[in-house]
Amino acid sequence: MEFSRHPAMTAGTVHRDRVTLHYRVAGAGEPTLMLIHGWSCNQTFWAPQIAAFAGQFRVVTLDLAGHGRSAAATDQRPWSMADLAGDVEAVADAIGAESVMLVGHSMGGAVAVEAAIRMGPRCRFILGVDTFDEAAFYGARPPDEIAARRRIFEHDFAGTMRGMVRNITGETANAAVIDAIGDGMASSEPAVALAVLEQLLAWDIAARWPALTVPVATINSAMLARRNELLALDRLEIGLIEGVGHFPMLEDPDAFNALALEILRRQA
Repeated sequence: MEFSRHPAMTAGTVHRDRVTLHYRVAGAGEPTLMLIHGWSCNQTFWAPQIAAFAGQFRVVTLDLAGHGRSAAATDQRPWSMADLAGDVEAVADAIGAESVMLVGHSMGGAVAVEAAIRMGPRCRFILGVDTFDEAAFYGARPPDEIAARRRIFEHDFAGTMRGMVRNITGETANAAVIDAIGDGMASSEPAVALAVLEQLLAWDIAARWPALTVPVATINSAMLARRNELLALDRLEIGLIEGVGHFPMLEDPDAFNALALEILRRQA
């Protein structure tokens, strides 16, 4: 994934807690649309969305600490979802965004929830992307399960990551896209990735959900919704998209962009 085919993007950095956070901005106007990537991903996973979204919003992508170009050592952060949400707020501050809508993929949905709580009325809407309601990731897993899931990745980080990607993408997904996702995630720093994973699995969306005061919608994979144990969350608008897995914005960007823009326009 890369940005080269998309409208002119301005690159910037902001320093927070000994980490240099990298971000890019395209388009203009308010509200600002902040795109938050998932676990072991980075801001280029939103490359197919920039051209579609920047014509109507100021669009911001960022690398959360420990991801992409925002390199960090394990001792630099506690790696909680709330701490990563501080990265989102720091970038919003750096670009002077007074009103934001947050789009969070996978773990980015958890980060968006914490960022919205942190930013209060400054945040007006959250759109999730295959996130929020999968019990195995957002339902505060027990410590022994978290340790066991960590050990699976410790045994063969890159191989396990690529295998996971193949398991959660759609059957008709382009093979080159699947390989690019797997390679990108497998290139993450294992120590940081596993520290973040532990914090994600310990996070409890049910405990944080009541603190949200903004509307929340999500575009989730119909395939994975049928496969997984799901949580029931009040006030969550769920739209299911067929023919894709965990990365709808990359597996079928045209269908995803059309649905996302329809939802975002209603909230702008």
